[in-house]
Amino acid sequence: VHFITVLTNTFTVSHQTNYLTVRSKFLNSNQMADNNWTPDTAFEVNVSKDSFQFNAAHFVAFNGFRERLHGHNYKLSVRILGNRKISHDGYLLDFGDLKKVVKEFCKSINEHFICPMYSDVITITEDESGGNVNLLCQDGAKFSFPKGDCIMLPIVHSTVEELAIYCWGNIVHKLDAELLVERGIHTLEVTCAEATGQEALFRMKIPETNDRDYISEACDVRSYIKTGKLFPKPCLPVGKESNKETTCACCQHCGK
Repeated sequence: VHFITVLTNTFTVSHQTNYLTVRSKFLNSNQMADNNWTPDTAFEVNVSKDSFQFNAAHFVAFNGFRERLHGHNYKLSVRILGNRKISHDGYLLDFGDLKKVVKEFCKSINEHFICPMYSDVITITEDESGGNVNLLCQDGAKFSFPKGDCIMLPIVHSTVEELAIYCWGNIVHKLDAELLVERGIHTLEVTCAEATGQEALFRMKIPETNDRDYISEACDVRSYIKTGKLFPKPCLPVGKESNKETTCACCQHCGK
């Protein structure tokens, strides 16, 4: 009879909200008796800082539905997963390198309107002067923003799910995917939150190449979206007739 022993060797090195964790898994008595036994361990680094945030306006739109224009104070956190050995410098990855990349990314989006370039229900154009970005929505709503106030993102909907995918690709490329793999890092997670308790996590294995086109293709949000019909939510009212709100003319459930 062999008894299963649970061995949990965990130590944490913390600096504010940066965490480095080493975890051991399940071992049996034969393994522990073996002088050549190697613990099944893995390193993880988690970084979440107050500076990993950006403020942005957006609205989610899909067939038969559009949110009102509003904004969020978005926050990011990043987790990287490695193997049982760290690099010669003692790091899985230097906190400073990761913080620099994420801060720069957040700064590039901060105080912009998030414009989903691949939307299938929003027609996006520029005026003749090129100074403004114009949006014509499926429900007839029109918006015009100064071009400099918009961040044009390769997404279909400005949800935290799709933003997390976009963030992942940018962070991995800036950190250099090949360098991460060389350091024994195999997976990276990005969590994007639009409010406390409202967040999406995207996790993917890091590619062995830092080719921008390859990473962009891997992070093409359209490949992560199911196709098919989705019963829409009620549309926003667009006017009033005889003291009654009228609904849009973009879908059957409106009755228009």
